[in-house]
Amino acid sequence: MRESQQLEIFIRKHYSSMRAVALRFIGSPDIAQDITQEVIIKFWKNRENYPDIESASSYLYTMIKNESLNYLRGTEREKKRYNKLEIEEYEHPTVLNRLIEEDINQILIDAINKLPGQSARIMRLVLSGYENKEIAQVIGVSVNTIKTLKYSAMKKLKEYLISRYKEQEL
Repeated sequence: MRESQQLEIFIRKHYSSMRAVALRFIGSPDIAQDITQEVIIKFWKNRENYPDIESASSYLYTMIKNESLNYLRGTEREKKRYNKLEIEEYEHPTVLNRLIEEDINQILIDAINKLPGQSARIMRLVLSGYENKEIAQVIGVSVNTIKTLKYSAMKKLKEYLISRYKEQEL
């Protein structure tokens, strides 16, 4: 398989969830897209250095998280320079809330990755903000099929998350 085809498959598989994670951290669709593209390029250029990585999704999540945090830290430093505030980053509640939210999002992404291929793809598109009609056009099936698959996927995700929560209580 040609490298460009492999890259296209890689992007289709990971882009939506990566962008969703970056968007949750950053809050800006344009910046989230830039961060996602940078991470994809960085990973793809250095993929030979990661032969032992068992789960590219988890590794990419860590890369997105780190790049997003670096971006947030950079903007925070800029704000400090301009406003001459002496607030430590770890005292800033929004950063802590974002970290907690992203840990939860990673659990959701892992759960989505356990779904059957078509259902996982639909849920990634939903997380990226696509409507049922748009998803149906992208995938090439009816809106009713999307609704059915989406309902089934959400039910499976709910069951997975409940079982995971119960495991953590023990």
